[in-house]
Amino acid sequence: MLMDDETPDTGERTAAADLAQLRTEFIRVASHELRTPLTSIITFATMLETADESLPLTPADRQQAIGVIRRNAEHMQVIVADLLLLSSLETAEEPLDQVRLPVTDLLDFPGVPLRCEPGPQLLGDRALLRELFHTAVQIVALTGPAEIEAYCSNHRWHIVISATTDAALTPERLLSMRIPHPEQPGEYRTGALALMLSREIAARHGGSMVTSVDRPGVTVRIALPAGFG
Repeated sequence: MLMDDETPDTGERTAAADLAQLRTEFIRVASHELRTPLTSIITFATMLETADESLPLTPADRQQAIGVIRRNAEHMQVIVADLLLLSSLETAEEPLDQVRLPVTDLLDFPGVPLRCEPGPQLLGDRALLRELFHTAVQIVALTGPAEIEAYCSNHRWHIVISATTDAALTPERLLSMRIPHPEQPGEYRTGALALMLSREIAARHGGSMVTSVDRPGVTVRIALPAGFG
């Protein structure tokens, strides 16, 4: 079980432990992800710098090296942008773009069945909320076809995204898996970073996100205040 804080007596302690686990895993993975492109950049830059008559480079070789440097630099830009977004969410440096949004629009994903009860709209930042739900669907879809259930209770929207599978999946494996980036085609986030960003997005909107990893599959539960009026 990962980030399951449903027991009242242990909720705060479990949430703190889960957050610490996420941070530790993210630091490890982020360090690896930054080191990998840096190594490639240094290797190919050195090759370009030291090429001489004894080790000539053809124009094609040079273009290939330049391409590798550019791609790895762009990948590092994406990682740094995600780190800045995470910092901005945690410190609440920038105000949210608060607009009223139909829940069904936010949960509309091609090929993903949706059962949504009637209810009020959500109040929040469309881009961030869409990213939150996109990440949740992508995480669940790693183990099998995802489906979404949404209902409003006690002035809060509850969104449950789940998939059933026989495949073995541990919390540690989930944190290290690669999740498609919602805004950068072809780029990926680690599960640790994706979950940290999603939890912070939910928290900035006054809500929460809980991810459970069980033998039958993965379930993501998101709770957000309903926007009335």
